[in-house]
Amino acid sequence: MSKADYLKSLSLLHIFERLQRGEVIRTKEEMERFNVSRKTIQRYIGSLREYLAEFSTYDFSAKIIYDQKKQGYVLIREEDSWLSKKEILVLAKVLLESRAFTNGEMDDLLDKLILQAEPEKQEQITEVISNERFHYTPVKHNQSLIEIIWDLSESVRKQQVVEITYKSLNKSQPTKYRVKPVSIIFSDFYFYLIAYMCDRDFDHPTVFRVDRINNYTEDDENFNMPYLERFKPGEFRKRVQFMFNGELSRIKFKYYSKNIEHILDRLPTAEVIEEIEKGYIIKAEVYSEFGLRIWLLSQGKSIEVLKPESLRQQMQELIEGMLEVYK
Repeated sequence: MSKADYLKSLSLLHIFERLQRGEVIRTKEEMERFNVSRKTIQRYIGSLREYLAEFSTYDFSAKIIYDQKKQGYVLIREEDSWLSKKEILVLAKVLLESRAFTNGEMDDLLDKLILQAEPEKQEQITEVISNERFHYTPVKHNQSLIEIIWDLSESVRKQQVVEITYKSLNKSQPTKYRVKPVSIIFSDFYFYLIAYMCDRDFDHPTVFRVDRINNYTEDDENFNMPYLERFKPGEFRKRVQFMFNGELSRIKFKYYSKNIEHILDRLPTAEVIEEIEKGYIIKAEVYSEFGLRIWLLSQGKSIEVLKPESLRQQMQELIEGMLEVYK
C-alpha cells in the first residue's frame, strides 16, 4: 500500500468513527484537518456511502446525508436499529444498581451504551442519569474484572481445565485449585465462577467469587461433560440463595402472608401446596441450607419451617441464640 492510500484509509476510518459517535462532518473543517481539497472530502463521503450501501452490516438501515440545519454530513439509521432512549435508561440503571464495576469501568460502559442511542437523544439520556452516575459507589474490592470474566468465560466455552489461586475469607493464605469451569454468574453485587473440582467427587459445583481469584492459568487438559449432565446456569440460579453452594435440599414451610409474589420471586422453584387461613404452605428446592437460613431469618415471623426437621431445629437454635444476644 502506498503512503497516499494509507493516509486515505486513516482519514476514512477517522471520519466514519466520528459519524458513528453522532458528530457532524463539515467539509471545510475536514479540508483543514487532513490538508486536502474539497473534492477529496466529497470523495471520502462518497466512498463511505458506497460502503454502507454494499458491504455494511447495518443492512441498509444506515446512510450518510447532508443536514442543511447542521451544515454538515451526519449518519442516520432507522429508528429500530438504535437502542431507544427508554431502553438505554433502564439498562444504565441496572448497571449502576449492580455496583459491580470500578468507577472507570462504569464510566466506559455508560459512555459506550449512550453511544448506541440516536445522536440527538444522547445528551438527554446523559442528563437523566447524571445524578445517579455522580453518586455511583462501587463495591469495596475495587478490582477491574472485565478481562478475567472474559478469560474464564472462554475457558467455560472451550471446556478447559483452569488452575486458580483463590483467597477465602476463612483462610490466611490463598489456595490453589484445579477446576472445571462451567459458568460465570452475577448475583448480589458480585460475579461468581461456578466450577467442579478436579480432585473431588462432588455432585454439586463449587462457587468462587471472581474478585477473590488472585491468579488463573489455563491447563492443557480439556474436560467433557455429557449433554444430559451439563451444568444448567438457569436451573442453578433458581435454587441458590446468596451464592452459597451445597447439596440440593427440599424444604417445606408455612408463609403467614397473602403476598405470595414476594416468595415466588425469591424462590423460583417454590410451589404452593395449600392455601391456609393466614397464608400458604409452600415447598421448594434449594442448594445450601446455609444461604437459605440467611434469607429465612430476614423474613422474621412470617415464615415457619416445617421440613426437613434438621433445618427446623437449626432455625430454632439460631433464634434462641439471637434472643441471648438481645437479653
